[in-house]
Amino acid sequence: MSTTISIKKSNVKELSFVSLYALIFGSMMGSGVFDIPQNISAQAGVIAVSIGWIITIVGILSLSWAFIYITRKRPDIQSGLYGYAKHGFGDYVGFNSAWGYALNSLLANASYLIYICATLGNFAVFKYFGQGNTVSALVFESLMIWVVYFLVNRGIREAAFINVIISTIKIFTLVAVIVIFILGFNYVRFKHNIHFEPKLGNLFEQTKSTMLVTVWDFTGIEAACIFALRAKSMADVARATLLGAVSVCIIDAAISLLPFGILPGTAIRGLSTPSTAGILATLYGLNSAEVIRVAVIISVVGALLAWTMLATNMFYLAAEDKTMPQFLLKLNSRNVPTNAVLISSIAAQIFIVMGFFTNAVYLMMIQLATSLILLPYLLATLFALKLVITEGKLDLLSAFKGVLAVLYGVWLVYSGGMMFLALSSLMYLVGAVFYFIARKEQGLSFFANKFEVSLFILLIGITIISVCKWYNFII
Repeated sequence: MSTTISIKKSNVKELSFVSLYALIFGSMMGSGVFDIPQNISAQAGVIAVSIGWIITIVGILSLSWAFIYITRKRPDIQSGLYGYAKHGFGDYVGFNSAWGYALNSLLANASYLIYICATLGNFAVFKYFGQGNTVSALVFESLMIWVVYFLVNRGIREAAFINVIISTIKIFTLVAVIVIFILGFNYVRFKHNIHFEPKLGNLFEQTKSTMLVTVWDFTGIEAACIFALRAKSMADVARATLLGAVSVCIIDAAISLLPFGILPGTAIRGLSTPSTAGILATLYGLNSAEVIRVAVIISVVGALLAWTMLATNMFYLAAEDKTMPQFLLKLNSRNVPTNAVLISSIAAQIFIVMGFFTNAVYLMMIQLATSLILLPYLLATLFALKLVITEGKLDLLSAFKGVLAVLYGVWLVYSGGMMFLALSSLMYLVGAVFYFIARKEQGLSFFANKFEVSLFILLIGITIISVCKWYNFII
């Protein structure tokens, strides 16, 4: 017998183009961009970094094309990555896309909180925060989670407005950093850095490591699609996505490559977090580094707010489509899905506590978060290609873009790494409990067809194999 729950649903169109773009920019431009010089050069030389960026730019633009193409061809789908997976491949696949995306968002928040405390730890007054994994840091991180919970509960439009302000500060800060890097750029130094460094691995491995770093910096490109239901116009969703992809490509590539014209590659690899501060300190002294650290904290707080909104909305969208439990649909007086915000905050709190007891550091958290979003990205590209093929008259240019997007999605899944594949597959398997609850509420069987049963069995198999290989690897 199905369970009927009468809950008010959101149909408020409150997000403008500026708000949608700020969501994209705010979620993409968090901690990663300020640490990208060190992170990207840690396992790659300038040649591999350059190749990696060429491939990444093509891949990211193809991925953003997939989102834009779906938005234009299927404007009725206003639930982002979740909706693309569900309409393309069924309820269970859609649920996994929503579940993986929401967990990615909340793990991202956990990593941001660790990063904030690690950055504050550079200041004498916050020395007890250490690298973000002390008891003092845990208390502060927990407090931040519930401050953001309060802000989002006050209203999506209000939270989006705060995000616009923070994103504006970020844009000016990053443009200033790029201008300073350009002024300090020395072509002779850059030319000296252009050589292959075999001690970092072969060219393929170096290029692969570069692309894994850039993937994290581009998560969030789908933010406008996630909030399409609240957008004033679907055209704004497409425009914001395209502008977000192009602007972040330019900013990230500049901040990645320009430092090779300022410092030797070995010096860049040895920089502490945030590495952009170390480069500025080299050019203009220690005070300039402190300015960057303050900017980093502001930027990461903005990303924290943006990702909480994204996770909350993803839970709500899936619940509205009845593939997640119906209690997540409850809206407060400000039209905010308050139970979804609460679940998001509790999950972030659990991740922070787990990070503390396992001594997980920032980089480990973002690698796991990235592994969780790769499947939703791949499913979105497959759905875009499916739409091109079923269009009727085949558009060869669109088909070419779709194939590029799918290939990039497959590459991302392949390059995710064994350890993180094991952990992410396990987290996908645990999520099935929520799917089963939702199906029971509707009076339906756990799976709609044999295809979904096969997928679930396959997921169990992948999880067992991955965990066993990971266990053998660590012992």
